[in-house]
Amino acid sequence: MYDFESVSRLNGYIKQSLQDNPYLASFSVVGEISQYTVSARDHAYFSLKDEQSVINCVIFSRARNQLKITPEIGMKVKIYGSVDFYTTGGKLQVIAENIENLGDGDLHEQFNKLFKKLQDEGLFDSSHKKTIPVLPVRIGVVTSGSGKVISDIVNTIRKRNPHHDILLYPASVQGAECPPEVIAGIKYFNDEKNVDVIIVARGGGSYEELFCFNDEGIARAVYASEIPVISAIGHEPDYTIIDFVADVRAATPTAAGEMVIASYADQKKEIDNQALNLDIAINQYVDIRRKALDVYKNHKALHSPAFYAQEQQAVVRELKTRLESFSGRYMEQKIAEVSEVKVRLDALNPGNVLKRGYSYVCDGNGNAVESVEKVKRGDMVNIVLSDGTLLSEIKDIEHKQDGGNNNV
Repeated sequence: MYDFESVSRLNGYIKQSLQDNPYLASFSVVGEISQYTVSARDHAYFSLKDEQSVINCVIFSRARNQLKITPEIGMKVKIYGSVDFYTTGGKLQVIAENIENLGDGDLHEQFNKLFKKLQDEGLFDSSHKKTIPVLPVRIGVVTSGSGKVISDIVNTIRKRNPHHDILLYPASVQGAECPPEVIAGIKYFNDEKNVDVIIVARGGGSYEELFCFNDEGIARAVYASEIPVISAIGHEPDYTIIDFVADVRAATPTAAGEMVIASYADQKKEIDNQALNLDIAINQYVDIRRKALDVYKNHKALHSPAFYAQEQQAVVRELKTRLESFSGRYMEQKIAEVSEVKVRLDALNPGNVLKRGYSYVCDGNGNAVESVEKVKRGDMVNIVLSDGTLLSEIKDIEHKQDGGNNNV
C-alpha cells in the first residue's frame, strides 16, 4: 500500500493522473445545462447532466466571450474541453473550451410542453386568481416537516404578528414523493376548511431538485383550490409551473411569511389612524348638525309663528301679482303675434285675390291652364271667379309675341 502522507500529495497525484490520460485531455460530451451562473470575473460555472449523472463545468471568460451561443439552463449542448482536478478544493470539473447548442434539454422541453398546455387551458389567467385575505386567522403550510423553510416561515409570521395559528402539512419537496404529497396537503386543507390561506414552500435547489413542482397534478390541485394559494419555491430567479397557477408568487419562503400577514405594529398603527379619522369625522358631523340646529332654534318661525305666517302670505301675494302681470303681458304678446300671422295669411289667400277682380282658368280635370300652349280651339275650360265658375269654349287663341298679339 502506497502512503501519500498528505491530502495535497494525493490531490496532486489525482490531478497528474487525469492530465496524463489522453481520453480526458481533449473530448466532447453531450448533456443538459443546469445551475448556470456567471462570476464577477465573467467566468461561467454550471452543471452538465443527463438522466442519471451530473458533473461540474466551468468556461473561463476568454473562451466564453468567443461563444456563438448564450448558454441557458435547460439547453441541451455538446461541450468540447478537458478534465481538470482543483487540488485546493478537491473538486473535479470539466473545463469547457467551446459549447455547441443541440436544442432544449429533456426537462426544459417537458416544462415548455406542460406550460403551453396549461396556458392554453386558462390555468394561468388572472381572472381565476383569488385575493389573499388581509387578516387570516389560520395559515396552512405545505412543506417539509423539518429544515430551515418551515422555521423561516414560522419565525417570520410570529415576529410580524403572534396572534395567528399556523398549521403544517408535512410533505416531501423533492423527488418522486413530492407531487402526490403536496397534492394531498392542498386537498387536506380544502376538505377540512381549517385555514384561510395556503403556502406551498421549499428552499433553494438545483433545477432538477425543483422540477417536481413542474407537475401537472400539483398545478391542477392549486387551480382547483377554493382557498388562496401562495407559492414560495426556491429563490427569486427560480420559476416553476406552480408559480404561474398560484394566486400569488413569493420570491422566497421568508417573503411568503411577510406577504401573508401584515406586521402587528403596522396593523395597530393603521387601526389607530382609522379610529382618529373616524373621531374627526364624527366631531365634524356633530358640529355641522349643531350649527344647523342653532339656526333652526333662532328662527322667527319658532318665536312668532303668526308673524312668520303673515310674512309668508305677503310673499305669496307678491308672487301672485307678479305672475298675473307677467301672464297678461305674455298673452297680449301672443295675441299680437297671432294677429300678424292672420294678416299675412289673408294677404296670401287666393280667394281674396279673386275678390279683387282676378280669375284663373283650369281644364275639365281641374288642372290650371298656365299657357295658351295647353289648349286649342274647341276645348272646354272653366273660368273660376270669386263667386262661381264659368264654363267656356275656346274660340280663338292669341299668342303674345314681340310686344304684339297674333291671332290663331
